[in-house]
Amino acid sequence: MILRKIFWKLGFKNESLYMFMAGFLIALAGIVIGKIIFSQNIGLVAVFLTALAAISLVDKQISISELLLGRTKRAGGKLLILDEIITVQHTVTLKSVYADHKNLFRTYLFLFLGIMLCYSSVIMVLPQEQVEKIFGEQFKIISGNALNPLQTFTEIIVNNFFVLLTGFFLALLFEFGTTFIIVWNASVWGTAFALAAKTPFLQLSENPLINFALIMAIVFPHLVLEIISYFASTIAGGLLNKALILEETWSTRFKIIATHSTLIFLFGLLVLGLAAIVETIVIIILE
Repeated sequence: MILRKIFWKLGFKNESLYMFMAGFLIALAGIVIGKIIFSQNIGLVAVFLTALAAISLVDKQISISELLLGRTKRAGGKLLILDEIITVQHTVTLKSVYADHKNLFRTYLFLFLGIMLCYSSVIMVLPQEQVEKIFGEQFKIISGNALNPLQTFTEIIVNNFFVLLTGFFLALLFEFGTTFIIVWNASVWGTAFALAAKTPFLQLSENPLINFALIMAIVFPHLVLEIISYFASTIAGGLLNKALILEETWSTRFKIIATHSTLIFLFGLLVLGLAAIVETIVIIILE
């Protein structure tokens, strides 16, 4: 990717920072191109273009994770062929699975945060009528309960359980489906937080920028837990997709990958439950 080469030429070597900046820049490019070329459904087109650009970043990491699990080395001759399994030598647990795939989680997290902040930044500087025109699809979701914005956020959070399942099946059935669901949710959450900052329903501050920072500080713990939960589901689906395509069903290698996929999905459910507890505490404090 040209962006990576430029980033490295400038002397930046941090992979997480690169993913964050890449997410921000490809989201901005998607919005600008969507605005220039398309006059209808600009927000939806921008998500599609951003997801298209992000595919190479996400798919590369999924492929690496799949490749490192149960790699085989074939040995033998015409009469005897042996497959030696080369994998991490430890008991497969939730902790070990996360350790094996932490780079993939990091890729998702910082890419998501970069895209989300881009949408928030653009919405913060645009007038309301432009926001509704450009981000129509996102705005429809956010404005579904205009009388109670806090409830709107609650509905978005509750819907993330559906997102968790949707992300898993999209990643399982469609090789690049996971990228679209991540970009879409980053755009919706970025839109939601920016609109809340411009309409300070919590009366935190009259300054939208300060209001945005305060809102982010309040929701950030829950935000991170929530997005990690459906990152886990999409990673689980993506790994299983790779295994079904590249491996022989029920082979040793396939079973190793399927075990990791199952444990990652369970990890996602566990984190989703923890996120629900944090969400409840935040709502009680705000009320």
